[in-house]
Amino acid sequence: MNYSLEVIDSHKNSNILFTMALFSMAILLHQSQVIFGVNISFADLFCVLIFIVFILNKQLLIPVTPVIYFLVVSIVVLLTSIFYIPSQFMYTPNPMEIVSDYAKLAAILVYFIFGYNLSRNDHMVDILKWYSFFGMLIGGIGLVFTVLNIHTDILFYGGVRYKGLMIDPNYFSILQVTSLVYITRVKSIKMKYKYAAVLITALAVLISGSKTGILTFSSYVMLRVIEYLLTYKKKAFSVVVQLFTIGLIILAIPIVFSFLQNLVSFLSTTVPSFARIEPLFTDFNGALSENGSGRNITWKVALQIIQLSPVIGVGIGTYTTIAVEMFHQSDISHNTFLQLSAEWGIPLAFTFFAYVFFIIGKASTVSDSPDFENNLIFRDIIIILLIGSMAISLNNARILWLVFGALVSSLDRNQICKKTGGKYV
Repeated sequence: MNYSLEVIDSHKNSNILFTMALFSMAILLHQSQVIFGVNISFADLFCVLIFIVFILNKQLLIPVTPVIYFLVVSIVVLLTSIFYIPSQFMYTPNPMEIVSDYAKLAAILVYFIFGYNLSRNDHMVDILKWYSFFGMLIGGIGLVFTVLNIHTDILFYGGVRYKGLMIDPNYFSILQVTSLVYITRVKSIKMKYKYAAVLITALAVLISGSKTGILTFSSYVMLRVIEYLLTYKKKAFSVVVQLFTIGLIILAIPIVFSFLQNLVSFLSTTVPSFARIEPLFTDFNGALSENGSGRNITWKVALQIIQLSPVIGVGIGTYTTIAVEMFHQSDISHNTFLQLSAEWGIPLAFTFFAYVFFIIGKASTVSDSPDFENNLIFRDIIIILLIGSMAISLNNARILWLVFGALVSSLDRNQICKKTGGKYV
């Protein structure tokens, strides 16, 4: 009897430790810093620990097709970097830069497999719950610090723009919007908390001074409004009222826009970070190139690099040097679609993004799945990251690959469920 109790207690303690590891990893997805030139998050440590637990418990499943695709990408980018680039451009890439970039490439596969197995073992939703609430906490702290005029370099970029625990305000703002998804999607959460989350997210993105964050947040809100109008069953009277309201909003756009211009202008004089987003309301085209953005230049350079090697790309560890030597631009593309097309080549990049959009479409239409609500959460986070990807390079974003792996796993499981007569295996 005593031995049995010891076994039970040991099992209970191991479950507690495992849950704590999941919790720690979830909240640390909001943290990253550059160490020895590499963007490191302490979430990586807990990812490795949980991976080991999956292996020891024989719960780790490796999805074959994604791994094969990764191997193909690896072979292409490595051969391109090591052999093609030196012969074509008379430039020998730094081996350490190739190793560093390949480590990032390997890391995204690890996070994909990790997300796949977390979803398969029913842990992913809990992780996103903790991730979301901690995101709101980080956003709320930023609001308090801004109101109290406390600007620490740990939480603010340049002492002005709020960045949370991330290395970049733009990256923070995108993660802040992804934190909104779980809270607004889960039906059991009360509406007052959903409205509070929307307000915190909107204000947190504003104090980050991120134009990318503002556009991403606005786009996601618009998508949710459109979804509500088109998909949810409503009575005829409600439809008429909503259409009338939309009409009034459209007519009021000039007045609302003028009000927003005056409001942002006022806020810019009191909160310095707001000065960066003012051009969005006064000069949208200029907002892409002024105040440190320069997106039009980096996108143009990326397109030129793609033209240099459209089929097999320029490989890894080479992009920045080629951009500097040939186009006198040291920045990356600030666009995930262009960045991957430049590094992997158009065929591999197109195949990947086509698959991503196929998975998004599948998650949107398979409404008979018992995991449909979870799939919508996964899908929305990916959509938000893809929207943000148009203005910053998120190809190495941990949360993107983690959630993408989870969504693929959930859809695979639903397919298995249908084949086995409604039983998950």
